[in-house]
Amino acid sequence: MRTLLMTTVLASALAVAGAASAQSTIRPGQTIQGNFSAKDARMGDGSHYRCYVVQTNPDEAYTVTLSSSDFDTYLSAGAGADCDDTSITNDDGPDMGTNSQLRFASSGGLWIIKANTLSEGETGRYELRVSAGERIRPTTQVLPVSVGESRSGRLEFSDRRADDGSFYDCYALTIARAGSVAIRLDSGDFDAYLGLYEGPQCDGDSIASDDDSGGGTSAQIVQDLRPGTYSVRANTLGSSEEGDYTLSVTSRR
Repeated sequence: MRTLLMTTVLASALAVAGAASAQSTIRPGQTIQGNFSAKDARMGDGSHYRCYVVQTNPDEAYTVTLSSSDFDTYLSAGAGADCDDTSITNDDGPDMGTNSQLRFASSGGLWIIKANTLSEGETGRYELRVSAGERIRPTTQVLPVSVGESRSGRLEFSDRRADDGSFYDCYALTIARAGSVAIRLDSGDFDAYLGLYEGPQCDGDSIASDDDSGGGTSAQIVQDLRPGTYSVRANTLGSSEEGDYTLSVTSRR
């Protein structure tokens, strides 16, 4: 019964979302051999692509790999079954030459995977693989940070996950004396995003948030704070991004 229900869900989604281009299904743990020809659908840049739908489970991470010895590969993926709605992309890595690989964490339901050639008119054989789901057990740890301190960290699949699928670490910040505080998040691996909250758990409505006020992809919040306990989300802007970062808190006079 469960297999029949999953098949029905996938078929319904493909009927709705498959008008723009032909879509196929791929299962977690499955490897598919394919071949791009001049007859395949093209992106606006002239590159060929095919779309695959995978049924995922809640709180599981998946690795998608696209490899070919005939052309430079390009991968994209996103929640849902719309081939035009992808939020995660990868060209050459990590350290995979012209092969592509990406990872994503799912809240369950359908995900779309777009297998793509990097350049216009490329054709040839390829292999697309989706790993079996890896169970995610996010940490609930709250880390301390003080005014005048910098902390190094790394965001990855074992961290907390926001509603948009982005990972974050939670830092508790105690303010002993009222004044202006600058909170900054820098990373060379991802676009940084900051959130500031009342209380120690990084929940509820944020007092302030920021994307790029630190310059480039760095985030910065400058806020007048009363004495008390606050919390800071060191967050990625995009979903399923991973990487190293530095969080710093300084006083402003």
